[in-house]
Amino acid sequence: MSKQDEARGTGPVWLVIAGLAGAAALWWWRSGAESAALPAAEEQALAPAQAIVASLPELRPTLTLNPSLAERAAIAGTVRDPNGQPVAGAQVCAVTHSNLLATKDTERPSCAKTERDGHYRIEGLYPVRYTVLASGAGFAPGTYYQGEGASRRSWLDLRPKMEVLDVDITLEDGGVEIHGFVKDLSGGPVEGAQVAADATFTWTAADGSFSAWVKEGPLWIIARAEGYALGTEEGVAPGHEFELFLTPEAVLIGKVVRAGEGGGPVEGAQVTAMTGGWGFMPKSAYTDSSGEFRIDGLEPGAYKARAEADDALGVAKEQVILGLGETSAPIVIEAHPAFLIEGKIVTEGGASCVDGSVSLEDAAQGRDMWMSVESDGTVRQRGALPGDYQVHVRCNGFVSAERYERIKVVDKSVTGLRWDVAKGQSIRGVVVDASGKPASHVNLDASLKPDPSQPRGHQTTNVWGPETDAQGRFELAGLLPGTYELSLNTWRKPRATPAKPTLVEVTKGKDVTGLRIELPPSGELQGSVRDPKGQPIASAKVNVSDGVHWQSTTSKDDGSFHFESLVGGDYRVTARLGWWGDAMRAPGTSDDDVQGERVEVREGKVATVKLVVESASGRISGTVRDEDGEVVADAFIEATRESDSATKAAGAGIRQGRWGEFFEKPNLTDQDGKFTLEQLPTGKHTLRAHRKGGGEGIVEHVELGSDVVVTIASAGRMSGMVNVRGGTSPEEFTIVAIDEATGYRRTDQFFRTGGSWSLSELPAGNYKVSVTAGPGTAEVQAAMSAGKDTSGVRIELAPKVTVRGSVVDTEGKPLAGMEVYVSAPGTWSGGGGDEEKRNVTDEGGRYEVTNAPSGKVQVSVHPRSWGSNEYAWTNMPAVLSSEASVTNLPPIKVARRRVKDGDASGYFGLKFKESEPGADPLARQLTVAHVQPNSPAALAGLQIGDTITSVDGQDVTGANAYLYHGLTAVLEGTAVTFGTLSGKSVAVTAGKTP
Repeated sequence: MSKQDEARGTGPVWLVIAGLAGAAALWWWRSGAESAALPAAEEQALAPAQAIVASLPELRPTLTLNPSLAERAAIAGTVRDPNGQPVAGAQVCAVTHSNLLATKDTERPSCAKTERDGHYRIEGLYPVRYTVLASGAGFAPGTYYQGEGASRRSWLDLRPKMEVLDVDITLEDGGVEIHGFVKDLSGGPVEGAQVAADATFTWTAADGSFSAWVKEGPLWIIARAEGYALGTEEGVAPGHEFELFLTPEAVLIGKVVRAGEGGGPVEGAQVTAMTGGWGFMPKSAYTDSSGEFRIDGLEPGAYKARAEADDALGVAKEQVILGLGETSAPIVIEAHPAFLIEGKIVTEGGASCVDGSVSLEDAAQGRDMWMSVESDGTVRQRGALPGDYQVHVRCNGFVSAERYERIKVVDKSVTGLRWDVAKGQSIRGVVVDASGKPASHVNLDASLKPDPSQPRGHQTTNVWGPETDAQGRFELAGLLPGTYELSLNTWRKPRATPAKPTLVEVTKGKDVTGLRIELPPSGELQGSVRDPKGQPIASAKVNVSDGVHWQSTTSKDDGSFHFESLVGGDYRVTARLGWWGDAMRAPGTSDDDVQGERVEVREGKVATVKLVVESASGRISGTVRDEDGEVVADAFIEATRESDSATKAAGAGIRQGRWGEFFEKPNLTDQDGKFTLEQLPTGKHTLRAHRKGGGEGIVEHVELGSDVVVTIASAGRMSGMVNVRGGTSPEEFTIVAIDEATGYRRTDQFFRTGGSWSLSELPAGNYKVSVTAGPGTAEVQAAMSAGKDTSGVRIELAPKVTVRGSVVDTEGKPLAGMEVYVSAPGTWSGGGGDEEKRNVTDEGGRYEVTNAPSGKVQVSVHPRSWGSNEYAWTNMPAVLSSEASVTNLPPIKVARRRVKDGDASGYFGLKFKESEPGADPLARQLTVAHVQPNSPAALAGLQIGDTITSVDGQDVTGANAYLYHGLTAVLEGTAVTFGTLSGKSVAVTAGKTP
């Protein structure tokens, strides 16, 4: 698969994108994607100055003004069609996702209709950052943009009393109308529900119906209504009637008070409901003058409330388990003294950065904080605890310094900070299609190829540019001198893109201008997904791939699908139901057989294909009861088709079913505890009934047509103590409890509890309980019996360690410029980067990782720059002893990539048995579970039951099993020698992927 052609099938929903920004930001920083620093000594004259740290004189700063209390602003402008003519009756909506507002204030857009002359005006806007969207009948939606090139922005920043005129928007051609319904779980209509589709907002009528004009193609829509949690559905426009089901909301209420005797209320604290399981975007509210808060619109589940104020931080003692439509009892959050960190990112010339963020990391305490630039150009972190924080700065279009002065928070707030960023250089050009016409809505990214002579001193620069405008123009700014790989993707409008990146040389002091990138010639693919009786399969996820390019779309209600732009080539087309799971099978085949159909796409031609798959019209009925035999009227129930693949470990259907839970249509038992699941694919199914956040019941191997009873076993409570070796307790820590057999997972955070912790409403099972904290990490096993409490689980944290070693290629040659991180399995935290970049290998391949967790860990190794594709990314299991402060690991081998971007991998026809849940990764065996008939492996004599011990002489057993993928990703026609446990040596020549 080419990352340049990762054209996803879902359209952007503004609410979703903003909601995921926090998680994406953490990944951004951990992956080293920040705008980078200056590489060499001669560049230091251009480097931004170090941050200046200044502290507030008082211990308790003035509270930050909540913009909801400030005077409002207004905007006005004109909506026009692509020909420049005014559009009457268009809807214009201003949308904000400012973290300074409560979630309920950001979920409702402010909208107005245009007049006969296309003019509109929206008043009552908060003084924060807004995106302005317009939609109208017969058009695709449009977005307000200002500026050009790297300065092009899709938002505007408002101030109190501000009035912004000329916020003009141009609608686009190619709009299509969608229709649908919003219903409650009983199937009744929900009137007045807000529906967000593409960049359009609409509201449901009395019968729950809605319509909207959107761009053509796959999209994801969201519905919200008073008294309900949000609902989502993915579909394709036009050709699909959307149906969204809303769950009655759960509500979390409480109060924030200052810790200590007679603690008064904390006004203006932001309280966030953090989910303890798989969830969507977090919701938050601000406390009133009495310290009280209310967070509504929650799905049933486990929630922990966290409160942050300028001078205080508090976390609830225990998670609240909210049932269907339930409002919690009032909880009390004790807020402890904390501090404010505040500053500005300043560009050359003294202006504030308008699009950036600051990441703070105290590795010793295990704390990470992330602050985005607000509408006034300020970054703020409320509720910061004392610590010594390393600073990373990112400002889109600018170059950050290699290092900024650390922020030391001791006993007072730190404000007046300034982080300077340099202008850097730019690549400007245009993207055109194969006919030479401008290509709009194309995203570009530039990745600096590493300088092998400066593995640690040469900072990487990875820049994501704004999408091309209507003239196909782009600018990638904030670049350092060097050689860049420019890659294209087309998230918004999937189309063919070049398989290989464009190389561009940026010399010192000189911008690159006039670059022209052409999209390759393409063809179309039309097809359908039907069962053997010719009945259409609606909403199937259809994927096409030629081994290099791939795209995805969704079938319409009549089973048809369309790929508008594919590079010419030989593609395999497959379909699946839902986001995860095996491809839908052709009648009479198994999950181990090659599924889908081959089709040749030719430039300028329309190819067709028909997928015939097993029926998806099955039904399972039943009743959900509790352990006493009483019916359960508020249980959610889900079915997952069990794979018949020989590779699957026991219970795979249970674990797989949890992944797509959020995106699936909710099925709720009725008042008699009964349920009916329909449109199920052929095969046996695993059924799971659960009260979200509470107990659950599982029945495996259920045949279609069955009437079953699913018993929800009583849940229990697990509790215990966490101590640092030596007897003290950590100030804050995170608990992750995982039942690896069923895939059940619960996460919780604890703050100043004296080391005590508890998890309520846990289903019965055998749990791996992992703890991460600043002082150390630990993992223990604990069993839960149905309805019984498990108490006294004592966990002693093993101290963090320093890890040293080297990274080499498979021939033992040292590799420079590789980043090394160490993390506990299943967690984000771990040891890695520091200011001296000691976790980056030097000329001798040597690295040092500080603050690494001990015990069972995963060691991750990857090139520093996205532009380096010479070596495979590596994740290796290891065990680190806590008995010594420094651990020396044996050399880590990394396979050289034998298939570059733009080339397709060859095919062997082997599948291996999955590891059983909880299996020791250090004892991993690659045991052949399936050999595709007539495949290269079969013709060479490899058989089911063979255990592969080496590839081309390289050991791939136990901890080295990770090397297998890199060693076998080879071009078609390449011979690879497999060694087996029985002593065989089998030469296999890679063939063409079927």
